[in-house]
Amino acid sequence: MSEMLIKYNDKDQRKVDSYNELDNTEKCGEYWNNDKDVDLKNLKKSIKDHYINVQGFLCPYCKQKNVVEHNGVWDAEHIIPKDDFPQFMFSPLNLCVSCKDCNQAKSNKNVLKNRKRKTLPSNKEDYLIIHPHLDIYHQHIKILNSSLFFIPLDSKGKETIEVCGLLRFLYKFVDYGNVSIEVKKKIGLLHQELVSASTAIEENFILACIGDVVEHGKQLAQQEHIKKLCV
Repeated sequence: MSEMLIKYNDKDQRKVDSYNELDNTEKCGEYWNNDKDVDLKNLKKSIKDHYINVQGFLCPYCKQKNVVEHNGVWDAEHIIPKDDFPQFMFSPLNLCVSCKDCNQAKSNKNVLKNRKRKTLPSNKEDYLIIHPHLDIYHQHIKILNSSLFFIPLDSKGKETIEVCGLLRFLYKFVDYGNVSIEVKKKIGLLHQELVSASTAIEENFILACIGDVVEHGKQLAQQEHIKKLCV
C-alpha cells in the first residue's frame, strides 16, 4: 500500500505543513478551492498526477479505465470528505483520484462508521465503503463486465454501490423494451458455436458476431420502447 501513497516533494510538503499548522478553526474544505494560490495549485496537480499514475488510469470505485493525455477527466478525491473533515485534506491515505461521475455521486456522503473521528482511520474496518488503499475491491463487489453491472458481495460493497452511484450503469437500459425472441435465439446459437470453436480465429470471429447481434438487438429493443411511448 505504501507505494501507492503520494510522497510530497520538499516544496509541496512545505505547503502541506503550512496548512496543517493552521488552527483547527481555520481549516475548511474551501481552502482546496483557492485557485489564486499558485503553490496550492501546483500541489493539487502533483496529487492528481501521482494517483492517476499509480492507479493506472483506473477509477477506484467503478473500475472504469480512462487513458488520456490530460488529467481533466479526473477529480482529486478525498475519500473522507474534506468539507466535514478538513484536517485530513492532504493526508496521503485519504487521497486518490476518481472519475467525475463517481466523485459527483459520492460528494460529501459519510463513509465512516464513526462520524466523530478525530484521527485519520487507517483500518479498513472503520470505513463503510471500499477504501481505495485499504480494501481489496473484488472481495466486496463483483463486476459483470459484459453489462457493467455491480453485484455487492457484502455490506461494504452495497454501500459503495449506493454512495458512488454505480447503479448509473444499469439505469441506461431503462429506455429499452424487451429483446426479440429472434435475437435471443441467434445469440444462443452463436454461444453454442463459441463453445465448440477450436481456434482463436473462430472464437474471435464468433465473438464479433455476438457483439453485432447484441448491438442490433439493443437498437430494436429501444425502437420498440419508443413505439410504445408514441401509441
